[in-house]
Amino acid sequence: MTRPSTIAVVAGALGAVLLVAAMQQSLFGVVLGAMLSPLPLAMAVLGLGVNVLPLAVVSGAVTVTVLTGSFALAFAYLIMDAIPVAVFSRLKAAAQAENGTAFVSGASIGRIVCLLTVGITAVLVLSLALIPAGPEGIEASLRERLEEVLKMVAAANIVAQDGMNTPEDRAELLRVLAGVLPAALAIHWTLRSILSTGLAHIALKRMDLADGLTPDFRKFELPNWFVVPMGVLLAVALVAGGNTGFVAASAAAVLSLPVALQGLAVVHEAAAQTRHRVTVLIAFYVLALLMASAAVVMLVTLGLAEQIFKIRTRHFAAGTGGE
Repeated sequence: MTRPSTIAVVAGALGAVLLVAAMQQSLFGVVLGAMLSPLPLAMAVLGLGVNVLPLAVVSGAVTVTVLTGSFALAFAYLIMDAIPVAVFSRLKAAAQAENGTAFVSGASIGRIVCLLTVGITAVLVLSLALIPAGPEGIEASLRERLEEVLKMVAAANIVAQDGMNTPEDRAELLRVLAGVLPAALAIHWTLRSILSTGLAHIALKRMDLADGLTPDFRKFELPNWFVVPMGVLLAVALVAGGNTGFVAASAAAVLSLPVALQGLAVVHEAAAQTRHRVTVLIAFYVLALLMASAAVVMLVTLGLAEQIFKIRTRHFAAGTGGE
């Protein structure tokens, strides 16, 4: 076995171990695996090339099966780690086709992220449509299933510790969870994919193994067509009620993620124009964590403003890129 093949096998197995640890809710898994299990696979593919992807994925799937004894969880590994890394493995190919180099433009990154987001949104819509809906709709059916889950964890006093031991509090918790959980799961899947790929590039660059791959993150740019489906879904969510409104609202929430990322890119570009870029960004992220809901609204609004008015092109000097 060649050195690249060995690295690919080890990377696939390591990512699978992280994912299994997250599934088993160990401290190690919660801290690392829940968000970063695709990282080893992404490093192998971005560092060694897309040719090692099949070998690494097979290694990861076999590792999950051996550790858990479940082929179903091996399939979950393919969905959680292999598919998003396979999508992002197109970064270098897209860059070379676009400009003949490994320099990845913001437009290329935007197209890849939008492709990933549209894909998970389609899966979300299909999954919600397949839920057997009673007379009260899909959201009520989700509440019933979530109540069954809460009953299973009640033995650990999770509900009681959170002060959810009254019928009214329990009903409110179920209502909130049923409303946000589908979109939250899809957004989490997309974010972990983006985060792992970004960290993989940073790690490879620090080790001088990036092979010229230079994503221009500050120039993240949405394709012009992307805001159309998001706007349509948002309009349907505001106008329609029942199952249609619920599904449309969940889908629109997921599609807002790339728009928020574009808003974040504007923040980074603006910070790059200052003399204290790191300090400005630290202050921004601290405030964003303290006021998460307001920060999300601000980033989505800023992302839409950038799409319409091209703020970076008009008002900011060209940056160095790749940060």
